[in-house]
Amino acid sequence: MHIRRKFFSILAVLAMTIAALLGDLYPGHSLIENENKKENQTVLSIWYTDEYLDEYVRNAAVVYEEKTGVKVVSTRVSGLEFLEAIQKATIDDGYGPDLYILGNESLEKAYLSGLCHELEDSHRVLNSSYFPEVSLDAISYSNFKLGYPLLYECSLFLYNRTLLEEVAAKYNEDGGKSEGSYGEGSASEENTENTEFVEVTADEILPTSIVGIIEFALKYNLPEGTESFFKWCVTDVLYEYWFAGAYMNVGGEKGDNRDEIDIYNENSIYCLSVFQDFKQFFSMEIDEFSYEDVLNEFKEGKTLFMVADTDVIGNLEAARKSEDNPFTYEYGIASIGMLNDTLKSKGLSVTKLVSVNELSEHTQEAENFAKFLTVDYSGNLYTRTGKLPCNYQNEFQYPQMEDALRTYENSVSLPKIVETSNYWVLTEMVYTKAWDGEDANRLLRQLSGQVKKQIHGIYVEDEFIESPVVNEDYVFQN
Repeated sequence: MHIRRKFFSILAVLAMTIAALLGDLYPGHSLIENENKKENQTVLSIWYTDEYLDEYVRNAAVVYEEKTGVKVVSTRVSGLEFLEAIQKATIDDGYGPDLYILGNESLEKAYLSGLCHELEDSHRVLNSSYFPEVSLDAISYSNFKLGYPLLYECSLFLYNRTLLEEVAAKYNEDGGKSEGSYGEGSASEENTENTEFVEVTADEILPTSIVGIIEFALKYNLPEGTESFFKWCVTDVLYEYWFAGAYMNVGGEKGDNRDEIDIYNENSIYCLSVFQDFKQFFSMEIDEFSYEDVLNEFKEGKTLFMVADTDVIGNLEAARKSEDNPFTYEYGIASIGMLNDTLKSKGLSVTKLVSVNELSEHTQEAENFAKFLTVDYSGNLYTRTGKLPCNYQNEFQYPQMEDALRTYENSVSLPKIVETSNYWVLTEMVYTKAWDGEDANRLLRQLSGQVKKQIHGIYVEDEFIESPVVNEDYVFQN
């Protein structure tokens, strides 16, 4: 009896084992099916060049595989000849990436190399509900959308809010009779005698235009211990393009139109002339301060206003936690969209985007991950990289991040035209020479001719424009 019972038990175990192997007992979960699932699993690869993306992309890949079953392998490669390496690996070696991350200025080169898949946007996220228009322009080429916007970098107008409140308080205490450090002997003192005094707040006196920075310096005094009203790194065009950038059009809104080049015009000449006035007003030499020097002075409360990059938020927040010399001030970011009361101001921006390799065998799966990386997982971008996401966020870790986004929304991207890949260098030379006193009119005319020659192959000299007279109040007050 016991032998028979044992025999039937053995048969039952064997039956269960066979059923499990054949998938009859647990449909969809058999051992054989699990092995097949691993063999048939979709595996995507993504390439990028920036070290700061390591943790973000790796973590996103892990979460995405858990969520979808699609495995993503990330690889950081050299930034030298990045697109050439992708093309060779894809066509010649058979192991090229399904996706890659690049700057918007390289998008035309990628597309003409046959490496950009025209996105279907089946998730319906490539629109202004999810991204700023400048991001959508950055990913567009010839009316095609060729990437998902990931992160941006641009220049930011930074101010020390603690000091600004002290300036307003001192002004109110003095009844508006105190004169700014640059305003001795100006007409403003006479005007205050004939005007009823009105108290001000920090928000009310914060400059809203570039010219307004000089007007501020003429009217208000710096707090004790603060040495400068305004400083920036003069050697990098990222921090000064906003003076004339609104009127230096290369390629139109999307930066890809070879017939739309308008650099040399009356407005750009006027704006660059105002830029030159800032040297005379604030007495800054081009090789006097590095970016790190200016940032350190801002941290120490020695400078009231500065132009910074998007990494400054993480830098200042980390400095708050420093045990040796903590940053103790409140600060803010103002989006200055005007040069003066009538002329606009636009800074320069670079957008990093995720593109799908046109030669990939998994373009739809790759596009799905690109969307996940730039939308669904983007709330983790800042904590993993210190960079700011293009995707609109429901919440910001710091309020300054939302202010930075407003500045980005008002920026202009680097052009995508292959022949203008050195535009950054060319404009930096123009600003440097203008700062050193060369004629703004001639510099912009030469730049326009150079850009048109690079695009069309022949030098086109624009018809000469008379230089406009800078007619601002500070000209007469200083």
